[in-house]
Amino acid sequence: MPKRNDLCPCGSGKKYKKCCMNRSSSQAMVVQDELNQLETELLYMAFTRYQKQLTNWVQSYHSVYPEADKTVTETLSSMLLVWLIFTKPIQEDETTIFDVFYEGKKRKIKRPKTAFLLETWKHTRPAVLEIKQQTDERVYRSVDLLTGQQIDHTLPTEHEKTARPGSTVIGFPAKSDAHMSFIGPVISHLPEKTAAIKQKVASFVNETEDAFLQKWPQLLSALLNSEQAPTVAPDQFRWHTDKQKETAEALLNGLRLDRCPPEIEMLALEKWNQFCQEQNPAIRKPAAYAAAMEYALQTIAPISATQKALAKKYGVSPSTISARSAEIVTVLKETATA
Repeated sequence: MPKRNDLCPCGSGKKYKKCCMNRSSSQAMVVQDELNQLETELLYMAFTRYQKQLTNWVQSYHSVYPEADKTVTETLSSMLLVWLIFTKPIQEDETTIFDVFYEGKKRKIKRPKTAFLLETWKHTRPAVLEIKQQTDERVYRSVDLLTGQQIDHTLPTEHEKTARPGSTVIGFPAKSDAHMSFIGPVISHLPEKTAAIKQKVASFVNETEDAFLQKWPQLLSALLNSEQAPTVAPDQFRWHTDKQKETAEALLNGLRLDRCPPEIEMLALEKWNQFCQEQNPAIRKPAAYAAAMEYALQTIAPISATQKALAKKYGVSPSTISARSAEIVTVLKETATA
């Protein structure tokens, strides 16, 4: 137990009698306030320093769901941006936007508890939660439908009307002082929608963590789509050659292997058909162009895959994907600006 005139153990540099003596709850509030400020600074840094990269993703998401409700689309697009901040490498050494932010902040934070909690944010991942019970005035105990993990968390006040046992919550829970709280936007649904949400989540629960993180945009898109989408098929388009159609079929099969929603499938076939109409490529190996088209699709749609992963999936070399995808991206950009 520190004495009155000792330095406060919270790390503020003040004397104990002028800081945390007889007000431990106040310390928790201070830590939470500091974390809230750090969250604001993180999002501000991301949206200013990396505005171009992140804006491209926002635009790609709206292009896939042009008819979606504006408020819903903006919220979900913001969730994709938070996913990018924590998981999308921006450098060859796999450094993320959050890594850059943390490295710039860690030596400036005076309070050890705040510094420790900020470091844990590196492991922040998206979650789809089912509320099991309310344990306190603003604290809920939920189970992550993706991992089975149980967590205690708070919720923004605007979600209190929908938060009850059986409700679902979608967002990015991160450690705070006493309970987990959310970084970025949150989506909550009444229990009436839980069965449908569980059905959509079910096909992702057996994925490894890395695989799931890569497929988060697909799951998010599936959760957005409340209506049955029309069937997508290569026969809906005109092709110059059978090989071009075979490539479309290989591309469609590849996207379905990763459970991409029909809207992404349709966008992929539309862009592949557009490329074929412009270039009429002579194709020897459809899988090579299918892999390249899926890789190029990342520039206009909220999906994510590495050349290495696509090479394995389609049975082609990464160098082939690199060359072909560059060709496709160039043609599509020229067509868009023509």
